Amino acid sequence: MEKIAIVTDSLSDIPEDLVKTYRIFIVPLTINIDGVSYKDGVDITKEEFYGLLKEGKMPTTTQASPVEFMEVFKDLLKSYDYIIAIILSSKLSGTYQSAVIAKDMVDPKRIEIIDSRHYSLGNGMLVLQAAKMAVAGASREEIVQKVYDLIPKIRYIMAFDSLDYLYRGGRLPKSQAFIGNILNIKPILMNDDGELKIVDKVRGQKKVIRWMIDYMKNTGIDFTDREVGLIHTDKEEFLNEIEAALRSELGITKFLRSRAGCGIGTHAGPAAVGVFFEEK
Repeated sequence: MEKIAIVTDSLSDIPEDLVKTYRIFIVPLTINIDGVSYKDGVDITKEEFYGLLKEGKMPTTTQASPVEFMEVFKDLLKSYDYIIAIILSSKLSGTYQSAVIAKDMVDPKRIEIIDSRHYSLGNGMLVLQAAKMAVAGASREEIVQKVYDLIPKIRYIMAFDSLDYLYRGGRLPKSQAFIGNILNIKPILMNDDGELKIVDKVRGQKKVIRWMIDYMKNTGIDFTDREVGLIHTDKEEFLNEIEAALRSELGITKFLRSRAGCGIGTHAGPAAVGVFFEEK
């Protein structure tokens, strides 16, 4: 049986216990704060990072470099037959391109790089599926096919308190960033083929939850036996309210809960939440 290593980047936001359980290898992006650079999840904890955000610090991220991927790939190929790397959307970061360059320089025949066209737990759910299959002994072809089948089926709804962080990170124009900062307006964002798009604006947390529930009901999906991903940056109480509503209104009992790492926190800010699920 082929030994297959599953690799991703630190913006996949997979809970640490599952990273260990399914032997997932993480290549960290770099977080830059006040002239100091940290490897996401390695040199700085989530608690330290969100503490700095509360102090008003405005971090930036730097993509993982080809050299960083090369080091990981070379090391893994000593003990694995094949590598499948599932990387956050190429429309949001150059990290995917770095992985492709590294693949070509290390061993193109033994490495597959997949542009997930997702970020955060959207990417994380793909990675977890691949890792579970690898542990169970699936072939590389089966794993790659499954991931490509799932990419267009992953849906998510994210709500931010402020779009300042996305704007300063170059992910949104200033005109769109302004709307999130007035009158308790909560912008709701969704993934559009690898890019973040504002789909609506609501006032207050209760209306955010109502919007999420209504959207999920309108999909026609029976959620009672499905796992739904939940994520927050530094807003756990709000996430608990969302989970309670999903349990009572949609009958959901299985949740993949995570706190976003420094990379997502850099662009989403300290008051963001998200719900992730797979389409029919």
